[in-house]
Amino acid sequence: MKRLVAAIVLIAASLVAQQPQPTPTQDSALRTQDSGPGHYLGAASCSSSGCHGATQPLDATRVLQNEYYTWLNSDRHAQAYNVLFDERSARIAKNMRLKKRAYEEKACLDCHTTNIPAPQIAGNIDLEDGVQCEACHGPASGWRAEHTEEGWTHEQSVARGMTDLRDIAVRGHICHRCHLGNAEKEVDHELIASGHPVLAFELDNYTESMPPHWTPGRDTHGVRAWAVGQMMKFRDSLRNLARHARGDEWPEFSDMSCHDCHHDLKGSEWRQRRGWPDRAGLPSWSPQHWAMLRLLIGRVSPQSRDELDPLVRQLARGVSRMNNPAEVASTADRARAVVESVRPKIDAVRWSDAEVRSFMRAITEDREFILSADVHAAEQHALALQSLNSALTRRNPSLLRGPLTKSIDALFDEISNRDDYEPSRFVEKLNAVRAAL
Repeated sequence: MKRLVAAIVLIAASLVAQQPQPTPTQDSALRTQDSGPGHYLGAASCSSSGCHGATQPLDATRVLQNEYYTWLNSDRHAQAYNVLFDERSARIAKNMRLKKRAYEEKACLDCHTTNIPAPQIAGNIDLEDGVQCEACHGPASGWRAEHTEEGWTHEQSVARGMTDLRDIAVRGHICHRCHLGNAEKEVDHELIASGHPVLAFELDNYTESMPPHWTPGRDTHGVRAWAVGQMMKFRDSLRNLARHARGDEWPEFSDMSCHDCHHDLKGSEWRQRRGWPDRAGLPSWSPQHWAMLRLLIGRVSPQSRDELDPLVRQLARGVSRMNNPAEVASTADRARAVVESVRPKIDAVRWSDAEVRSFMRAITEDREFILSADVHAAEQHALALQSLNSALTRRNPSLLRGPLTKSIDALFDEISNRDDYEPSRFVEKLNAVRAAL
């Protein structure tokens, strides 16, 4: 009998030894209930049909409850990891001299996935999920179980680790971590030269086209989000510029206009016609993040615009000449302080249809700036007009079929191929938008 028991024990031990051992991610999933705030649980923790995984919007709560389904099936963020397997990504990795494949490299995974350090994982974080819920909404361990309880508030969730995306400035800053870059991750000149696309971003425009997975109509979206987003974009770009100037690899050419250096010399006569902001032939600072904010601040705080204009000119000169990075960093800091001081005024504007149309008209009349700026600044003009027009069409859907929408769509034909961009043609298209207004 003892021999039989011993045999059974040995067989059982052998079977256990053959079972796959939990991976760190699986093991951390077992600790989910014991983890405190600040830990990531994974998209699957939100995906049940009773939470955010319904296939159709529900009327049972204040949220739609189909957020996970919308993200999984329609949101580009869900496919961000898969991009790392294509030919372009392989070429970028090769040109960057990366040791691993793109889908294995931290430099790529940090923006294309929710790439979380192991100590912060308390659930199943799958790289194949791409940029999943917690990348934007924050680590869920501190509030996921509680946020459905009666009486539990949004503020309580924020206190326990949720990102306050109702705060437009916070939301913009979260998006900018990848779409604009920061000290940890950035599409810099080396990455662009290796083949990565040059990024463009505008908070309200890009947010509304994800598509939305939230209840429409809140005042945290629309023109107010567009305006605050413009302020945050320039603020964060100034922070990046100051960091570049204080770094070891100054100058950082991604701060400059690509086409001042990268162009066909045979067809470059338009640059001579346009002239140069500084000494002829020097590279130029790209004004893309300043393009819309200068008009906006000119309306809400002319005194602040008067302060910023000479600082921006000084910045542009410093970036172009590349010989005094300390001054560039100091000037960027001073400009950022002025921009931050204007935030309450920008946030306080309540945009009527008449005010929206008036601002759109100002954009279409920005001829001199367009003729002296680059394609990336023109792109911001087009994105802004599209975003502002969307606010009008939400209140009057018939405008979608009208000449205004068509004339704005035509702007994108001029910038769809940045290499073929011609400022004078873009100005003509702006004139058509103004006529439609």
